[in-house]
Amino acid sequence: MTKPINVLTLGPIRATQKDLEDLQADGQFHLFQINEATVEQFHSKIKDISAHHDISVVMATYSPILRRLDETTFLPLLPHLRLVAGSGAGYDNVDVDFLTKNGVYYANTPVAVSDPTATTTVMLILQTIRNYTQAAENVRKGDWVNGLPFTPNVHGLVVGIVGMGMIGKLVRDKVTALGMKVVYYNRTRLPEEEEKGATYLEFDQLLRQSRLITLHCPLTPATRHLLSDDQFAKMQDGVFIVNTARGPVIDEEALVRAMQNGKVARCGLDVYENEPKVHEYLASSNRTVLLPHYAAFVDTIFKDVETEALNNIKSWMEKGVPNTPVNDPNRA
Repeated sequence: MTKPINVLTLGPIRATQKDLEDLQADGQFHLFQINEATVEQFHSKIKDISAHHDISVVMATYSPILRRLDETTFLPLLPHLRLVAGSGAGYDNVDVDFLTKNGVYYANTPVAVSDPTATTTVMLILQTIRNYTQAAENVRKGDWVNGLPFTPNVHGLVVGIVGMGMIGKLVRDKVTALGMKVVYYNRTRLPEEEEKGATYLEFDQLLRQSRLITLHCPLTPATRHLLSDDQFAKMQDGVFIVNTARGPVIDEEALVRAMQNGKVARCGLDVYENEPKVHEYLASSNRTVLLPHYAAFVDTIFKDVETEALNNIKSWMEKGVPNTPVNDPNRA
């Protein structure tokens, strides 16, 4: 019989506790769990457990306390740590470089969050184009249609998707079904059979040709402030901007300047540069549609995310590689 591995969970387990306990009962896991009230308590417990047990796998769920997973978190677990199974598609809160250098996989859960995020993106696209905030404000004030402009017809409107990963592809499919035309930019052009009618453009071409630009790229040093003054200047006058990726992909001060000078007509945002703080101009403008980083808040999300993370662990146990790795420690 294969020797059970030591698995440490960080953060609350909301939906898969029984699955974890069943794997322990089957002799596949030795389970250790930490869910503390402060970051200091998290780190103290990690040190205590790692002093007596060789932890091979960490399953990190969404924790409002332990928001950053970095060297302080992982160092006590070395050299035995081999996999961190995280939660969510984004991983800018994780020191993946540190894990890679120390021979550790990091796996995210892109499938679970992709469709809710894509659906929310399309909602923001439609609300932004159709001037939802001002129209709703009019109704509540009793002004009806007084002062409301006509808005573009979405049929034939050119949507530029920046980042054609899982979420970007779902957004493409959904807006295409609504009659919009899709152009996209990605680090690597998709094979033709995967484009499904979308047209690949270089980044600057996309900025010039898109009536609406929607962002679906990870936050990395290369994508921080991907949209700033120079990029806004290249866009069409009256462009629409939607962001459900990460706030710092947009230079928020530059976005405000572009809205003030009319370059950007309206924007729809679920993410912000300094969350949970929202720029005063964006918060007060009726030309913005704003959500509180809410795209994945559906009632199945914890079950879906934790199950996907657990499947990453099972894949690593069976094949030595998780299903959705974001790094390759074997090439470090």
